[in-house]
Amino acid sequence: MSPPSDSPDRNGTPPRFSVGLSALATLVVLALAAPAPAPLGVGLLGALLGAVGVVRDRDGLLTLGAVGLFGAVLLARTAGRSPVWLLAASVPVVLAWVTARHACRLGRQMGRSVPTLRVELVHAVSTLAVLVGGGGVGYLTYRSAVTSTSPLAVGLLLLAAVAFTVALR
Repeated sequence: MSPPSDSPDRNGTPPRFSVGLSALATLVVLALAAPAPAPLGVGLLGALLGAVGVVRDRDGLLTLGAVGLFGAVLLARTAGRSPVWLLAASVPVVLAWVTARHACRLGRQMGRSVPTLRVELVHAVSTLAVLVGGGGVGYLTYRSAVTSTSPLAVGLLLLAAVAFTVALR
């Protein structure tokens, strides 16, 4: 028996906008890791795992892809980049991971025939706001910790990291 004509086509196809935003964020990470071959290789592996995770709708592969992208950022950091660069380069990693997971979940729930652009835009803007806000607090805490070795600054940095993680959930 076929579904009624007013029901959405739930074939699990993720929405294009979120997938495109995730792919763009992945390309930014690869561009940041490109100057050195080892980070670029790890980043490409992460990008491949993430792409397969989106196509096959597997959260585990998406997470492994994000780990690979973050590993590329960490390896590029060992090439003498500043901690501020590490903080800024982590933003597109988290954006790629969160938007890809959201795209897969939205595709599972809504299907292809339901317009989801508004939901995707709200999710993307709120994710970017949390990332920029958390990154800004982390940067300010880092700057205060560099100028002084205050335990309060280190505590604030840890609090910012916890708040950042909770806000993403």
